[in-house]
Amino acid sequence: TPMGAIGLIPFLLFFSGLILPSIALVVRRVHDAGLSGWFALLGFITPIGSIALLVFGLLPSQVGENPWGPVPAGVRI
Repeated sequence: TPMGAIGLIPFLLFFSGLILPSIALVVRRVHDAGLSGWFALLGFITPIGSIALLVFGLLPSQVGENPWGPVPAGVRI
């Protein structure tokens, strides 16, 4: 219906504006855990990949510097 299409356009614009920052955030998180950023693509494969990303997000950060740079100064969780 035309009304459904009108409601879909703002949703697609909103989603399009959030997808790249979300992927960047996941890549930074897996880098912080010492893993490759390519693991961020798991979320697009299957629901199991999304669960794997959740597990990677819960992993503790590396204590020292990793291949993607030093630990941010002053950040304590």
